[in-house]
Amino acid sequence: MKYLIALLIMTCGLAGCGQAVNEGLEIAADKSLEDIPTTEAAEPAPTEQAPELPLPPFPDYPAAKSQLSTGDEGKIYYPIKSPYDFTRILNGYDDLETHTGLGTLILPDGASAESPVPAMVILHGSGGIQDGREMDYAKLFADNGIAGFVVDYYAPRGVQADTPYVMKTMIATEVDVISDAYSALTILGTHPAIDASRIGVTGYSYGGMATRYVLDDRLKNIMAPDVPPFALHMDIYGPCHQTTGHSGTTGAPYLAIHGDNDNSVDPALCQEVYKDIEAGGSPVQSHVMPGAGHAWENAAPQRIFEEGSYVRGCRFTWDPDTGAFLVDGQAGFQPTSEMTRPQRAMVRAGLGELAGKCVGQGYLVGSDPETDRKSKAIQLDFMKQVFFEK
Repeated sequence: MKYLIALLIMTCGLAGCGQAVNEGLEIAADKSLEDIPTTEAAEPAPTEQAPELPLPPFPDYPAAKSQLSTGDEGKIYYPIKSPYDFTRILNGYDDLETHTGLGTLILPDGASAESPVPAMVILHGSGGIQDGREMDYAKLFADNGIAGFVVDYYAPRGVQADTPYVMKTMIATEVDVISDAYSALTILGTHPAIDASRIGVTGYSYGGMATRYVLDDRLKNIMAPDVPPFALHMDIYGPCHQTTGHSGTTGAPYLAIHGDNDNSVDPALCQEVYKDIEAGGSPVQSHVMPGAGHAWENAAPQRIFEEGSYVRGCRFTWDPDTGAFLVDGQAGFQPTSEMTRPQRAMVRAGLGELAGKCVGQGYLVGSDPETDRKSKAIQLDFMKQVFFEK
């Protein structure tokens, strides 16, 4: 049970973590998860005998488009891959089968092949696409001459509205989000009304972390080698406890915005991470919002979410050679190259035990109109500088 909760903390990024811990307790009581391997396992079982965590099938979507047309807007079905863990990015990513992903594209008025516009890939938080956030951002961007593409990285992997939170981040991992971001970059670049050299990426909490991961030039060369890189990255209250294990960046500018009253984001650690990003080749613009908490676009009243859990005091990363998940440099039981996705999910559940000492409780979350207004103004100014003033 301890490692399931710790795993939940590891992937937790939105103001639903307290509820998620309760759901995790219920799932941990399920006998189907009693045999999750722990960090004490010395040798992996043969692949055909390795325990599995049941995952839902991919939905039967319409055929994916690999080339968009001028009139394509609204729901877009496009090719994605589901590597699940970092070992599959570094070993055999090209060999992974593709399936159909889903995003929603909102174009600004006047976008055309004759007047192509910049675009933003939008990555939702770990709770999913939220009212008042992802779609509202896409509309805001479109009102300012920038297309918005809201990626749904849950539904294409079988996550339903009633899927328990703790299972959402087991079904679609942060590594899947990285892959979807690059797939979105690739498909948007084929749209005649979008300028492929001016596509940025933004995300919130869990999605915010992913915007930092896709700065990694090594990952870009593996996952999207034949297209221009993201032109800019905007990380909105994304925690900083996890890095990719590689310092080189694409050189694109990076904007980070978080509150100084948000326990889910470690301000001191974030500043260290931002310095590493600058050293890796990308200019960084960091804004710490006074008194602000987490998810300030949320319509619910602001409060201290006592049940909310977060990571503090540990550093997560991936081994740059093997892709092994590391907590403060220590590795636990890792997947083997032959493992299936359900077998990798069972290994992932066991890795949470590594993070048990890193758990904190309680942070400020909810509606903060003033911070929301200031944050959006900063974002629009940043995009204007990069997209329109170069």
